[in-house]
Amino acid sequence: MLRALEAATARLEANVDEVNALNVYPVPDGDTGTNMLHTMRSALKEARAGERTLAAVSAAAAHGALMGARGNSGVILSQIVRGMKDAFAGKTNAGVPEMRRAAELARRYAYDAVSAPAPGTMLTLTVAMEDAAAFEGSDVVDMLRGMTAETERALARTREENPTNRAAGVVDAGARGLQLLLEGLLSSLSGKEVPLTRVPLATPSLYAATSQAPSWEGAYDVQFLVQNPSRPIAAVREEMLKFGADCVLVVGDEQLLKVHVHTLEPDQIVRIGLTAGRIADVVVEDLDAMTAEHERATGIVVASAPRPTLAAVGVVAVVPGEGFARVARSLGASVLRGGPTMNPSTEELLAAITAANAKTVVILPNDKNVILAAQQAAKVSSATVYVVPTRNVAQGMAALVAFDAERDPADVAKVMAEVADRAHGIEVTRAVRDATIDGERVRKGEAMALLDGRVAAHGDDETTVLCEAAKRLTESEIFTLYSGEDVDEARVQHAAQRLRALFPRVSVEVAHGGQPHYPFIVAAE
Repeated sequence: MLRALEAATARLEANVDEVNALNVYPVPDGDTGTNMLHTMRSALKEARAGERTLAAVSAAAAHGALMGARGNSGVILSQIVRGMKDAFAGKTNAGVPEMRRAAELARRYAYDAVSAPAPGTMLTLTVAMEDAAAFEGSDVVDMLRGMTAETERALARTREENPTNRAAGVVDAGARGLQLLLEGLLSSLSGKEVPLTRVPLATPSLYAATSQAPSWEGAYDVQFLVQNPSRPIAAVREEMLKFGADCVLVVGDEQLLKVHVHTLEPDQIVRIGLTAGRIADVVVEDLDAMTAEHERATGIVVASAPRPTLAAVGVVAVVPGEGFARVARSLGASVLRGGPTMNPSTEELLAAITAANAKTVVILPNDKNVILAAQQAAKVSSATVYVVPTRNVAQGMAALVAFDAERDPADVAKVMAEVADRAHGIEVTRAVRDATIDGERVRKGEAMALLDGRVAAHGDDETTVLCEAAKRLTESEIFTLYSGEDVDEARVQHAAQRLRALFPRVSVEVAHGGQPHYPFIVAAE
């Protein structure tokens, strides 16, 4: 295993200048080839220092790769090496099943590391590697030959799938680096040198690379490590997304966490890192200076994509689940995840208003605890903002149906508010403690049905309390039953059938809301 890693690194090292020359991505945070080589050298250093077994070498290499990861490409590469570590854990030999598992985990970890996966990048090659590994060869070498052949085809696709690569007429630099590593691995294990494939390099004088991401004017590139992190990786990543942009990478395990973020607020990223433990190897660099150096060295001019024309009116909806988000987007809204236990901050709401890109923005808080923050965001926004004080997501969905971007903005907000006032919502959840609320004595663990925020029914059975609350809505014509994130189809259909039997004249529709904590939410109109 160690010799294979050495051969892979040597292959990349011999061609690092070529990989660097392909680096035309408009947010340069170091040359791609150099970043990947630094990552592999760090992996080798750790691997050489430890025990010479498959599992130990793989584990050491993964730790070293994470410690030495630089730039996006290096961080993603560290996750590919981590895939090998986990696939080979406890193994003395790597056969076809172990290699297939390594390819599967490499693809999964690489995608998990990226907050917004883009087409035509080194991620494309991880998919190709996994797909090729699914077709079992006669042995590991045979499998690697298939994977290498498939990555050559995938590399060619990165020229077309990635707009920036297409403009430059080149393949993706990170993908090329990964292909070289795989070729080096195959050469070592097969005992035969794999011929070096050739790819066209960029011609800088013929084009200007145009970013599809927001402008990075004034932003910083921030990287650091956290030893023995005390917080889950997902929680740290989620919090950093508030301050990062289209590059938020937080990866690692219970021993080491690696952070790489582009942000306008480096102090906030460091602050969040400190909540997870002691930080080390801190690097903060000016992206403006890095961009200027990139343009000077390559001749490639980085131009931000033009911002779309401001719409007359837009709407921002705070929603508790991906199902609600899909519905809201289909009705023309920009969505912001939030709701019970995850209320968005004023800053997040302000960012959502800006992202809506409209002269006038209507906000649907969809939770009584979000209304005040929405009103504060409205006060400081440069746009004209109307807050329709929807107290639950059912009211918000009803208001969205009335959204008409062609009408006068003030009239739009007025009509949406009127519709929301007429709508009702039932939210079914479980009590987390004994309490007396709205005159009802509720026991811990009981199902509760909240009608427009007030306890309308409670008891052992969730469907029974749902129906009891629904009996109060005597004038409703439509019930839309939104299922929660952990609710199986049988529970959903049982609840829908009970409602239909109890209210034969009411149309009962079913949709997946994906909300946490509330197995059912009913919007009544």
